[in-house]
Amino acid sequence: LVLSWTAQDGLVADYHAVVDLAEGFKNKSSTKSKENIKLLGEDGALIDEVSAQSARYTRSEHHGHQYIDGQIFLNEQITFVVRAPKGLVKHISLPFEIDKNQSLIDFSELIEQSTNKNPDQLKQIQGTVDNRINLLIMGDGYTSSQENNFNADVNSVIAYMQTFEPYLSYSNFISYDRLFTASAQSGADKPVACFGANSVSVNTAFDGSYCIANIQRLLTVSSSKIYTAAAAKPDWDEIIVIVNDDEYGGSGGAFSTFSTNSSANDIFIHEYGHSFTGLADEYDSPYPGFPACSDINGPSCEVNVTDVSLRNSIKWSYFIDQATPVPTPETPQYSAVTGLFEGARYLENGMYRPKDGCNMRFLANDFCAVCQEAYVFKVYQVPYAQGTQLSLIEPETANPANLSPNGMVSMPMAFSVDTLQPSHDLNVTWLVNNVQQANNANGQNTQNFVFNPSQVGANTVKIHVKDNSPMVHSSRLNELPEFELQWQVNVVPFVDLIFADGFEN
Repeated sequence: LVLSWTAQDGLVADYHAVVDLAEGFKNKSSTKSKENIKLLGEDGALIDEVSAQSARYTRSEHHGHQYIDGQIFLNEQITFVVRAPKGLVKHISLPFEIDKNQSLIDFSELIEQSTNKNPDQLKQIQGTVDNRINLLIMGDGYTSSQENNFNADVNSVIAYMQTFEPYLSYSNFISYDRLFTASAQSGADKPVACFGANSVSVNTAFDGSYCIANIQRLLTVSSSKIYTAAAAKPDWDEIIVIVNDDEYGGSGGAFSTFSTNSSANDIFIHEYGHSFTGLADEYDSPYPGFPACSDINGPSCEVNVTDVSLRNSIKWSYFIDQATPVPTPETPQYSAVTGLFEGARYLENGMYRPKDGCNMRFLANDFCAVCQEAYVFKVYQVPYAQGTQLSLIEPETANPANLSPNGMVSMPMAFSVDTLQPSHDLNVTWLVNNVQQANNANGQNTQNFVFNPSQVGANTVKIHVKDNSPMVHSSRLNELPEFELQWQVNVVPFVDLIFADGFEN
């Protein structure tokens, strides 16, 4: 269900589709928050939450002379997607910041409204289970004859993304999905207010336009139209939109939008840090009225910014060398280290960042250690199926497939699973009856083990897989999940197996 909210019209249903989500319903929220939209069932029971925080703002963040030239705008219209199990949600509740009355909105009425608007768009779409972060890449301003151009631009963006850590090391964890939508004309609108005599008006599928808020480089598309089209790929986790125009520009918010100008790729890399990892901007250009944060008094700040200046209380103190002063001077001596640098989150004073020059401060720069670590933790919060998160043990790859094999075993037996591999080795441990048999750190996609029976009766064969990521500080590795799969095996003496098969002495 694609929904839009304005102060004037309240909540309006833009689009409704019935889809078969093989991965279960997964909404854009990993934590409970009073700022989330609530999906309520019978008797007000909470079924799920949806975050629309990123949809409240449009970010104009571009290459600047000193650091990112950034401006942020509060959107008059907030557009977001709700994915809900059919028939279970009775009401929807908006956060206080949007709806001061905290009224309950009838969910079935929203569905009815959208169905009446678009009766011909109700359809069933089959999703797929792929145990990945589904990054859906869409395009605007590509005509039907330019699909090859779109695919080439998508390939270029993927290749560029993989030049940055942590995206390179975890590239296998992303499904780079693409959805081509033809436009009647090529390019994007270039309004006269910014382009004067060079202004252009074109007819595109998603209304791509520069000059939003009279900022020439601020390029946006229609969120409602993007989300409606994205229902064709219903299992997406993140969306990015490439606009087929070589004028430099882009924007951020609920999703990234950027042009085909080669430098505009950097806008996407930075915005993905916001939308997926939940990182804060680290530049100090003022934005009066942006919601405050505090790691002292609350609400808590994003993982890469803080107002705490006592060394032992800094949330990334484990990354700070004892020889590094806190606060840390912005001098060449400390340009490459993790420290506590003043100036972040649109404040010059009292707010700190981990590194002098992270990507969240300078476009095209590397991400700092704190931001890379945050990405790894976020990866393991991505849902791939109802009630489960992305797993290092690939679903449906267990061999034998039956986790309680029928029959009796007396001879050696082979077990295996496929694992989802980062660029570094995983820690793989095989156990029999909870006794470790093998511990392998390897980069193979298939993990093999041969079970040699030594104990008659019920036996348990188990595999543990863990990512001891070099991007996560050693003191926090225990916070990463460990994935387990086990088989129950009945072992009998060989002679009993012969008689069980019908042979005689």
